[in-house]
Amino acid sequence: MQASVTPFDLPLLATSLAALPGVGPVTVRRLAGRELKSWGDALFFLPARYQDRRTPTPIAELSLGQLAVVQGRVVSSGVWGHKGKLYRLVLEDATGRLGCLWFRFKRAHLEGYGVDAELYAVGEVSQGPKGEMQLIHPELYRVEDVGPEHPSVGRVVPVYPEVEGVAPATLRRFMAEMMRRCDGQIPDPLAGMLPSDLYPHDAGEALARAHQPPHEAGPDDLDPSAAPWRGSLAVNELMYFELGLALKRRTRESASAAPLKPEGRLLARLLENLPFKLTPGQQEAIAAIEKDMSRGHPMGRLLAGDVGTGKTVVATAAMCLAVEAGAQAALMAPTEVLARQHLATLSAYLEPLGVRLALAVGGANGNNGAAIREAASGGAQVLVGTHALFSAKVEFAKLGLVIIDEQHRFGVHQRLALAAKGTRPHMLVLSATPIPRTLALALAGHLDLSDLPERPLGPQKVATRALEFEHRKAAVDELAKVLQRGEQAYVICPLVEASDKIEAQDAVATARRLDQYFPKHQVELLHGRMDGAEQQETLARFRDGESQVLVATTVVEVGVDVPAATLMIVLGAERFGLSQLHQLRGRVGRGAKPGACLLVAGPNPGELSARRLAVLASTSDGAEIAEADLYLRGPGEALGEKQSGLPPFRVARWEIDAELVPRLREIIAGWLKDDPEMKGKKLAAVRKEAVRRWGRRLGLVEAG
Repeated sequence: MQASVTPFDLPLLATSLAALPGVGPVTVRRLAGRELKSWGDALFFLPARYQDRRTPTPIAELSLGQLAVVQGRVVSSGVWGHKGKLYRLVLEDATGRLGCLWFRFKRAHLEGYGVDAELYAVGEVSQGPKGEMQLIHPELYRVEDVGPEHPSVGRVVPVYPEVEGVAPATLRRFMAEMMRRCDGQIPDPLAGMLPSDLYPHDAGEALARAHQPPHEAGPDDLDPSAAPWRGSLAVNELMYFELGLALKRRTRESASAAPLKPEGRLLARLLENLPFKLTPGQQEAIAAIEKDMSRGHPMGRLLAGDVGTGKTVVATAAMCLAVEAGAQAALMAPTEVLARQHLATLSAYLEPLGVRLALAVGGANGNNGAAIREAASGGAQVLVGTHALFSAKVEFAKLGLVIIDEQHRFGVHQRLALAAKGTRPHMLVLSATPIPRTLALALAGHLDLSDLPERPLGPQKVATRALEFEHRKAAVDELAKVLQRGEQAYVICPLVEASDKIEAQDAVATARRLDQYFPKHQVELLHGRMDGAEQQETLARFRDGESQVLVATTVVEVGVDVPAATLMIVLGAERFGLSQLHQLRGRVGRGAKPGACLLVAGPNPGELSARRLAVLASTSDGAEIAEADLYLRGPGEALGEKQSGLPPFRVARWEIDAELVPRLREIIAGWLKDDPEMKGKKLAAVRKEAVRRWGRRLGLVEAG
């Protein structure tokens, strides 16, 4: 099977761009700077816009700002102006004359276009000093050299994103040659399998129309954001991804797992001891989990909820079910800070019920590793930890439930590695970062979804204001008031230490300045470069009220619970995603007193950042905020470019194309109903391509 490095199952697409004529070593290096190395890469280096050069415009009909093609006869040419620093060529057609000017020129080249030469001139129309129309630095082509296949005249010309050091004409030329060599060779098993309104072009035709629009192309075809070819390419990507998820789900649902069917006494005792009543959403989620785990195949469920909706309680309930059924449960968190916070919370819930818990952080070697291995081998019923949980040296006695917190921070390989510690354990993944439902499905579409729309303790009250950089003193004044009332505050910075490359506040300097400004109050510093023990000691002092101000990075984004903290100040707030900021402000107002959040922009935030911060200040609805972040910045930026779970699409965009997903899933369900194993000739080819693209990333076991 062709390696998945190519976008289609065509070995030719692994060819280096150096194989194209005119692409030398220097150009290869410059293209690599844009991550263009193979033909497959270049295939999806799509035009940003187009220039319609199909029909010449009479000189008398030219308009300012128009990209025009003019056909005419040279009536004069030569150096021009003071000291001959300009070159001027005048074209004439039946309607008038047009001056063409060059400020930078090779005289010998331009003198090759003598009087009476018939030329095409292509350029943007501007206005001369006397109000006349003119072209500055136009492209010139002899009429006798322009035929039906000319790359620059008589056709729609693609305009590609800029590649530094590579001329646009050079880029067009070798892209056209690459497309010529790929013509008719791109395989597309989806061709003829989908309705024409959904898939108007097969993949090869869609790419050809993108790079070389036909002469009859209309306005819609020349809009890269809405052209039918773009829709086909987006559907191609989404269809294979959705099919990969369907195969993943089918694999899980056909696998066997130990059913966990406790009597429910441990869960009942947990619920009796809770100081609040479960929300309807929590009750439904627990019931669904109980039903899932009682079956003979592995549970796969995503628990999605906003800040304060009680995901941890639902996860604890799942642990009670597993433990009472004689199985172990493991909860994996992305950071040691969060793992320790989870352990403290779970211990308060479970230790009174007689459940044995253990922490697994750091390496699996030495004394710490020995304790982790002993706990996993039977010394503990619930293990809470970080990546240390899936160390090769850690062997569980009877792992029956795996819980992944902050699921989008872990890659599929990491989730599978932990699941492999048991005999197909049940899996519950938590989305602690509010993300739109459509994107949640994209990140874990093979899982069943449980929503937690309500908060057990009612709406969280955190008044939020966005401050411009020049008004940052207001944040210091608010901090002074909070400290005077005997309350505590967080101050979040985007950097640990100052950087020469990034103009943003750093935690080290901020802590030092605040310590000097508030000498009667204890200011602490917390960041990810500190070792685990030091982080925990710092957090403990803040939690116990020994320190009043905690200056930190986003290490406190989730999980940290200090009821006396009522103020959250975020410096350089535009550098954080909206969902991340929403998580941060969720750290305050957790006690009896309401909280406040001040979002202080950096010195040059930009218009988009101001719009984003205004959204956060206007609503506390996590779903609404997540949708805004998705549409304003796109999923990559909203969740972080390096997020492991984000599908790496080249064309499809969730904020635009998510509405197609339900229809695609219906089509896939129909395929699987008619041919569950996808063994028919057409479906077998589609299945093979889905596994080629997504098999490794989604952990599919199919070898086809």
